[in-house]
Amino acid sequence: MSKLFYHTVTDTQWKIIEPHLPKTKNTGRPSLNPRTVFNAILWVLDSGAKWRYIPKEFGNWNSIYHKFRQWCDEKVFEKILQSLVDSCRKYYLVEMDSTFCKVHQHAAGARKIFGNQDIGTSRGGKTTKIHALVNEHFQLIGVELSGGNIHDSEVAIKLLSKIYLEDKKVLADKAFCSEQIRDYIAQQNALACIPDKSNAVNLHDFDKELYKARNIIERFFQRIKNFRHIATRYDKLSDCFLNFVVFAAVMIQI
Repeated sequence: MSKLFYHTVTDTQWKIIEPHLPKTKNTGRPSLNPRTVFNAILWVLDSGAKWRYIPKEFGNWNSIYHKFRQWCDEKVFEKILQSLVDSCRKYYLVEMDSTFCKVHQHAAGARKIFGNQDIGTSRGGKTTKIHALVNEHFQLIGVELSGGNIHDSEVAIKLLSKIYLEDKKVLADKAFCSEQIRDYIAQQNALACIPDKSNAVNLHDFDKELYKARNIIERFFQRIKNFRHIATRYDKLSDCFLNFVVFAAVMIQI
């Protein structure tokens, strides 16, 4: 067997993954082995290589890519992640932050009818931002993409609206200290643990000890960026890149 099979799912991991995959349809020709396809996608996530460079041991790269797109459309990776969150104990902390990803030149060129695909130009060049919500168990519970030039606060409420906030404590840095964000959190019967900016006129209560737990989301970003396909964006389409982010979040959990 090729040495390129350096990162594959274990039997234990596959038991978690398999129930969420679409059932194979009998079309009259041999279908791809789902586990082999999953390992091939994991190879792309881990290596950051182009799809066409997938080792031949996995099968035809184009067929694997189309299976990946099918799974994206059917929200397979989201379903796996949600099952992990649902099976875990309750969470009480919601940590919100973002991280930049450098956009590789190969990620350019999507058709104009699809928009800018969350690619922005900032001082760091072409970048994409991953806006994430993470609980105290290192689980991704909400995610959005934007161009790197978009301020964190512009995405915050859309991101927070993805989850049930009642009785939760929301931890975020000074970028999220706007009254609009605080009011939204309060309306959801949640507690905001967000420091005020140095020039703030209206000061708010702030639990410094609780705020120390915000390091969890920083460590989460570090873990998913160990996958080269996340550290640098190679995907032309935001939907593909977003699913790889969710996939990475799954792999650090199982």
